[in-house]
Amino acid sequence: MKMMIEVRALTKTIQNGSRRVEILKEINFNVPAGEFVANMGASGSGKSTLLGLLAGLDTPSSGDVVLDGVSIGNLEENKLASVRGSKIGFVFQSYQLIPTLTALENVLLPHELNAEGSGLERAKSLLDQVGLRDRMHHYPVQLSGGEQQRVALARAFMLKPPIVLADEPTGNLDSVNGKHVLDLLMSMNRNEGATLVLVTHDPVVAQHATRCITLSDGSVVQDKTTSTGRK
Repeated sequence: MKMMIEVRALTKTIQNGSRRVEILKEINFNVPAGEFVANMGASGSGKSTLLGLLAGLDTPSSGDVVLDGVSIGNLEENKLASVRGSKIGFVFQSYQLIPTLTALENVLLPHELNAEGSGLERAKSLLDQVGLRDRMHHYPVQLSGGEQQRVALARAFMLKPPIVLADEPTGNLDSVNGKHVLDLLMSMNRNEGATLVLVTHDPVVAQHATRCITLSDGSVVQDKTTSTGRK
């Protein structure tokens, strides 16, 4: 079975004045291709730091992250940016849409930055999949929070990345919109075949994953397969 994500003795420390703070303590786990993993933990457990390291948005103090066979722990920034562009789709809690671009233009952006040719039909198809065919020419300010997050989902899948990372993607939404976004994320994960790692503090969200990794004080305290994942 191909391992899409390999985390090897991953450590992250910061210096706070004279005090050295360990945020992550020698984390180890592998994620096979196509798996849906929920990363849980209380505030301060290190789960968001871990996701940032998986995305190459932060640098580990020691250890390594291997994405689809590529070690990113010590990559130069230009090579790291290339890996992020080709291998990772990221869904932020706060959407991170560009306000001066329409929904369609926001979804197209990864293609324009990292690919050649026209991505227009792919972008329209993705917006159709998330139920926004009639809203693709609207700007973010004209969309609800749930609609903006659905645009962000479409953007994350634009380049058919092998890995999708989602940081509390339902955290800013009410329960109805949150469930809709989660259902769409799982559906697109299945249809596109991407490996999905989702950070959440909500056990209701986590129970939809096929596997749950729980952090506490920077260490993995539980790594289990869920019985209810993807139902």
